[in-house]
Amino acid sequence: MRTADADEFRLIAHRGASACAPENTRAAFQLAAEHGAEEIETDARLTRDGRVVLFHDRTLRSKLGRAGQAEDLTLAELQALDIGTWFDRTGAAALNDPRAGWDERPADTSSPEYLLGFDDYVDEFGDCFHHNIELKGETPELPRAVLSAIDGADIRARCTFISFHLDQLERLRDLGCDATAGWLFARAGEPPPSPATVVHECRRLGLQQCNPRFTALTKPLVRAAHDAGLEVRAFGIRTPADLRQAVSLGADGATVDWIRAGRRLLANGHLTAGAGSRDRRRERQ
Repeated sequence: MRTADADEFRLIAHRGASACAPENTRAAFQLAAEHGAEEIETDARLTRDGRVVLFHDRTLRSKLGRAGQAEDLTLAELQALDIGTWFDRTGAAALNDPRAGWDERPADTSSPEYLLGFDDYVDEFGDCFHHNIELKGETPELPRAVLSAIDGADIRARCTFISFHLDQLERLRDLGCDATAGWLFARAGEPPPSPATVVHECRRLGLQQCNPRFTALTKPLVRAAHDAGLEVRAFGIRTPADLRQAVSLGADGATVDWIRAGRRLLANGHLTAGAGSRDRRRERQ
């Protein structure tokens, strides 16, 4: 397991520096690197022509202003769509609501900023980060397409594969992929699985991580996961208080939109893993 013995809480730039630039774009990843991010989380979807594009949402309407899904279009068609307009219009303001308590400074304007193909991402940023790649959707060919790009660049050791879909993680394993992988849970509005279920499913698929939504992060879950040798990486962090709580509960890391502000909190000593979390890691050495 990649960071099972690490003492430091690990911050992952969620879709790049997504509070400062449109998510999953070249600008977001460039800013994440400038802000000192060592790990990136990004979203992979398979296009109509069998290529991989970095895009989060199930449909294109909200952020790209058109009907359909990423899976309905070719990569070239998707790369012609400007996501910067959405960010300038509503995205930046929503992510940087001063009431949330973060202190980020998005660029004055981001449009135009276009969707990024996975091959281009790997070419430009493959050696810059550890990559947490979410397999989005249920297209059966997606794991193979992602692995092909990863192995073409020889960066499998720098990658962790995550998904809400256990069948996608199973396909990954069926392809002989022994890379680090983790299960995301629970989907918005769904009850979280029990700690026993989480451990069972992760063991069944040979996973190294469990990735709970912040609202599903509890001490019993962290204890059960750590006892099973699993990392715990949280997502769905909304405020600095959430991030502090994730650390205090013993999580090993979290994805954050506000990577610069999160790193400042960590550097200033405001996010420190508790002794219990450190002791559990030492016991596994």
